[in-house]
Amino acid sequence: MRVLKILPLVASLLAGGWAMAAPQNDETAIAVKWYEAFDKSKPEILEAILADGWRDIPDAPDAPRGAQAAKAVLKMLHTAFPDFQITVEDIISDGNKVVVRSTISGTHKGSFAGLPASGRKLLIQAVDIHLVEDGRIQKTWHTEDWMSGLTQLGAFKR
Repeated sequence: MRVLKILPLVASLLAGGWAMAAPQNDETAIAVKWYEAFDKSKPEILEAILADGWRDIPDAPDAPRGAQAAKAVLKMLHTAFPDFQITVEDIISDGNKVVVRSTISGTHKGSFAGLPASGRKLLIQAVDIHLVEDGRIQKTWHTEDWMSGLTQLGAFKR
């Protein structure tokens, strides 16, 4: 059985946000930069932290790999939700894997998933597992609660 190290972020989060937290290892520091890139819309950070063949799992068949793929998602999210925010809630580190639970929010002001802008607010949860090797994220497994998100945006009529 592996023992997981849970990072002591609670005090930091209460004191002013996850960005002030001091990561306990290099893998965690690299994973935290992922969230900074998406939260602050800084695609250049993705270039610095993603491996050339970075894989997004699950991804679409024949989906591109590497920083260009992640940058396209970042651009799409910030176009659809100009006030897009991602807030780190928890981080768990085990060797070269970093697990992050986050909250994603924004206002739907651009087309998203085939839906025209609705002006509605989005608030969903996400969980990512980042595999960090050789100082770069090699793979990211992710799960977002898009069913709740699409419901919030009015995709499903009653």
